[in-house]
Parts: sequence; C-alpha cells; structure tokens
Amino acid sequence: DWCISRQRAWGVPIPIFYCRSCNEPLVNETTIEHVAQLFEREGSNAWFIKDEKDLLPAGTTCAKCGHHEFRKETDIMDVWFDSGSSHVAVLETRPELQWPADLYLEGSDQYRGWFNSSLITGVATRGQAPYKGILSHGFTLDGEGRKMSKSIGNTIDPNVVCGKLGADILRLWVSSVDYQADHRISDNILNQTSEVYRKIRNTLRFLLGNLTSFNPATDRVEVEKLSELDRYALIRLNRMIEKVVKAYDAYDFHVVYQTIHHFCAVEMSSFYLDIIKDRLYANAANDPARKASQTVLYAALNAITKLISPILPHTADEVWQYIPGVELSSVQMAELPEVDASVYDEKLEAKWNAFLEVRDEVLKALEEARTQKVIGNSLGAAVHLYPNESMAAFLGGFDQLDQLFIVSGVALHPVGTEVPEGAHGAKDVAVAVTVADGEKCERCWIVTPEVGQSKDHPTLCVRCSDVVTTHYHA
Repeated sequence: DWCISRQRAWGVPIPIFYCRSCNEPLVNETTIEHVAQLFEREGSNAWFIKDEKDLLPAGTTCAKCGHHEFRKETDIMDVWFDSGSSHVAVLETRPELQWPADLYLEGSDQYRGWFNSSLITGVATRGQAPYKGILSHGFTLDGEGRKMSKSIGNTIDPNVVCGKLGADILRLWVSSVDYQADHRISDNILNQTSEVYRKIRNTLRFLLGNLTSFNPATDRVEVEKLSELDRYALIRLNRMIEKVVKAYDAYDFHVVYQTIHHFCAVEMSSFYLDIIKDRLYANAANDPARKASQTVLYAALNAITKLISPILPHTADEVWQYIPGVELSSVQMAELPEVDASVYDEKLEAKWNAFLEVRDEVLKALEEARTQKVIGNSLGAAVHLYPNESMAAFLGGFDQLDQLFIVSGVALHPVGTEVPEGAHGAKDVAVAVTVADGEKCERCWIVTPEVGQSKDHPTLCVRCSDVVTTHYHA
C-alpha cells in the first residue's frame, strides 16, 4: 500500500495541477508527458523551481470553467515508490544495461525499503523481481562500536586514509570485515590491516626477487619431476585458489582476505619459502632443485597477483610489471586463475599434513632451546628424534630432514633408544636439541664438519665450495 508523504517537500512530485478559479484537478496524458519531458531535460527540481505556466503546455485551460491559471501540487510520492521504480527509469532507458539487474547492493535496512519496493513494483508491472540477486551489508562503526557522528568527532574520512596509508590499505580493510554485519574501523584497526598488507607485499617481493633469472618458457620443471615438497606446495596453492575463487563467487570477501593472508604468512613464508631459501640462495643457479622451486614460486606469484587484483589493484599492477613472461599489459586484463586439479594427490597431501604436525613439535623444541640459550638460531642446532615404531616408519619416508627442519643436522634414533632428560615430549616422538658439530659455513650458514675441507675456500662447506669454484671462478 502506497501513501502520500507529507513529511518533507522533496522527492518526485505528483504532476497534478488545480484550477485557481474552481479548484478542479488537471491531470491527463498530455500534461503528464509534458512534465516528464521537462524532467528528462532538467531533472525533477524543475517542478519546485518553475512557475505553473512554465510546467504546462502553452494555452492550457480548465476543462470545467475555462480558467487559464493553475496552482501545482506540493505533495510528493512516497520516496520508496520513487526508489522502487528506479529499475524502470535506469535499466530500461540505458542501452548498456539490461533488465533485470544482476545485483542490487545496499544496507541491511533496505529489506523493508528499496529491496522491497523494487520487488513490489517489478512484480506488479513486469511479473518478476527487477534483480537476479541481492547483496546487503551492515554499517560502519568506530573502534568502540559507536555510530559515526560529526558531533562526537569519531568520523573517519576515506580520503584521509587514502592519503595517509594508500587506497589499497583501505580496500584491504573493506575485504577483511564480514560486511553482512556491522563492522568497526579505527586507526588501530587500519594499522593492523597495514601489517597484513605488508606480509602479502613482502611475500610477493620475495617471489619476484627469486625469479629474476627464471624464464618460464624454458626453465619450468614438469610436475612429475618435482620433489614431494614442491608438489605439496603446488597442491596447497591450488587448494587456496579453489577456496578464494569460490569465495569471490559467493561475495565472501573476508574469506578471500583470510585465505590469501594465511597462505602468504603460514603456508608460504613460515613453511615452504623458509625451507627452500637454502637451495635458492646457496645452490648453483641452474641446479635442478633450484629450478623446481622457482617453478612453484612462479605459479604462486601468478596466482596470488591475479587473486589480489580486485582488492589490491595498485599493488597487483605494480607486481605484474615485473613478472617474467607475462604478455598482458595489466593484471586487470587477466582472468582469475583456474584450479589445476591434476596436481592433487590426497595421499601425498595427507602425508605432508601429518609431517607438519611433527615439524611443529620440532619447532617448539628449537624455541625452548633458543630460550634456554642452548642455541642461537636454528642452523646452529642438531635435532635428535626418538620416535615410536609407527613414527619411525613415517619419518623414514622423508629425505633431508635437516633441510625440512632448517637445522644443521638430524639424528633419527632407533626405536627404544633411551630419551635423554629434558627432551621435548610428544605423543609419537620425543625431540632433543643440541649444538651442531662442526664449523659455520660463511656462505650458507650451515654448521658442518665439512667446512675447511677445501684448500681454495677454507671457510666454506663442500657444496658451497663446489658452487663457487664451478660457477663463479670459471
């Protein structure tokens, strides 16, 4: 049911005139069309600005008494009828648009307002809703959960935020909140968002920095030739892509934010990138293991850059300019990455997920040793593992545990070996940490008895000595 709004003199007027002599209403197709054309040229404010004689066709007279002077109606149509009929005025008059709209976007209060009035007018006049979907959001509050008010002085100006932190930081904050509920913003919250942005940006910078000599056309390693660690990283990358694209499709931008951040901070920086730094930095430039890692880095860099481009367009475009082998001038012209399901291997993924639990126990033991001043950093340590029977078989399936734990040595003791006092206890394996034997290689920082075996490079381990001799002294 529509009512006439008598609250305020604004909105779309009712195009009715009244004879000043006999008060007979004047409203017909001719007068309405005349006013409509005027509004199309000058806007509805013309009703309030112009005199009655300028709103009517020349020579208009009263059909009842013949008088030629009129007064105009001052009431307006209900504002919800005004907004609810906008789909006709907008969608059906612009050639670049279509009816119904793909999406109506407004605040959660519009379920009884614009969403509802549009639905009623659409069904009444066209037999269906004027939109295919609705997306509603809550309201932005200050850091203490109060509505923003100039009188309180708790407003935050987006232009000020953009000037201080950059538009990408503000956009990242927008993506971080569950917009369907009320959400808070403050300088402190924006500073936290800046830290997340820095982690994503630094991850991309690391990936770029380690791909400067990588030619994707000739250097990429086939998936079946990658190590288990590299294949696991590709699996996790595609799991991330799958989750993020699904979240974009569902408008769950906070899931996009959380998933990308977790992937960069945890799965990349704290795990995969941390482990492969040694081969990236210390192996020969053309070493197959290094090229394998670069293959994974290249895939991750492409995917992350494309996935952040709707939220962090400036950062994504900046990164895109330096990615080797890309042909499009802007990442905004690229499609979102597609999931490569061919890399999925549930058995391998389960194996490495289980290994991460063991690795967490080792990292806890290393942190305890660091706190107790037993070691400085992890490369100064040797790790001793005391597993039960099932864990011994499990750990036996992994090569180069020292690299996976980022230590200088790992001893996997036989089942039943007495666990030394002070070892870090765990369900299936106990972990003890000692100082690694040997000297520190000044190039790769690994502590090993091999340091000093080369006469030409007495401060390097055997690997680093070979790399330096072969690739830099040739």
